[in-house]
Amino acid sequence: MKYLQLFFMLLLLVGCATMKQAHQLFDQGNYQAAINECRRAIEADSLNAEAYLILGKSHRALGQYDLAVRNLSRAYHITPVSKITNQAKDELAAIHLQLGDDALAEKNYHQALTEYRTTLELDSTNYRANFQLAVAYQQNHWLDKADYYFKKAASAGFDEQEVAARLAQIDSLTQLANEHFERGKQFYLRKSYVSAARELERATMLKQDHSDANYFYHIATGKTLYRKGGKSNLWDAIEHFGKAMMIRFDSAEPHFFMAQAYEKKDGNEFDNAISEYQLALEKEPAGPLAHSCRKKIRVLTGRRDKMKQFWGK
Repeated sequence: MKYLQLFFMLLLLVGCATMKQAHQLFDQGNYQAAINECRRAIEADSLNAEAYLILGKSHRALGQYDLAVRNLSRAYHITPVSKITNQAKDELAAIHLQLGDDALAEKNYHQALTEYRTTLELDSTNYRANFQLAVAYQQNHWLDKADYYFKKAASAGFDEQEVAARLAQIDSLTQLANEHFERGKQFYLRKSYVSAARELERATMLKQDHSDANYFYHIATGKTLYRKGGKSNLWDAIEHFGKAMMIRFDSAEPHFFMAQAYEKKDGNEFDNAISEYQLALEKEPAGPLAHSCRKKIRVLTGRRDKMKQFWGK
């Protein structure tokens, strides 16, 4: 027992000496040597959070971000929580913020959004991550999300004047998008679907998350293609009605128009049309299209059954 205690004390002393050396090498900018020392410390103690911390910081200094994140994550998740694990968390947040900035500069918005969200998972009060996430959303014309994160940045302590200027831009773009939407809606109600789609598309270009403008754009475009006819146009119309359905999932209208397009595409293909009329009826059993849906289902089912009987003979 005595020898075992002496063995563990020796390991502890060696580990302390190794970490002291690793710190000195890191402070001197000798990052590869610091990495080597940290690896020796980890071989002696696989739960040495301090070794993972210095290892991660060294990899970050060398621009090896994948390895930095991997080792800092290990330090962060080692229990119990300590000053060292909290330092690892801060380092991770800083790396993801930097990666987000790099991605945003290259207009790689998907990665930028991912990195900023990860930063906020580590530190929800990081005002710069909130601000940069808002910038990424604004550049993608997702104005509602941009508005939300700019306000979070302000509440976390970011420059109020800068945030106010950004929010003013968002308000101006939103107002302009709404003006295009209202004009498009008026064209739509007059059944001028080409003009409606043009105005509605302008609204969505200004504000990608304008759900009403997106919905009526797809309906108006689908109706324009439906009027043109021809299988190719009708398939495209069905696609647009399907996109509208994804925006207003509980609405009967897109299913009703899809059913009409299926009918027009092939008068002898009953199942798809009947299925869409049934879905429209399920969505709004007492809605304004319910009577027409029931009538269409009855007529098409009757025609389908007669065709089956005829060819069955």
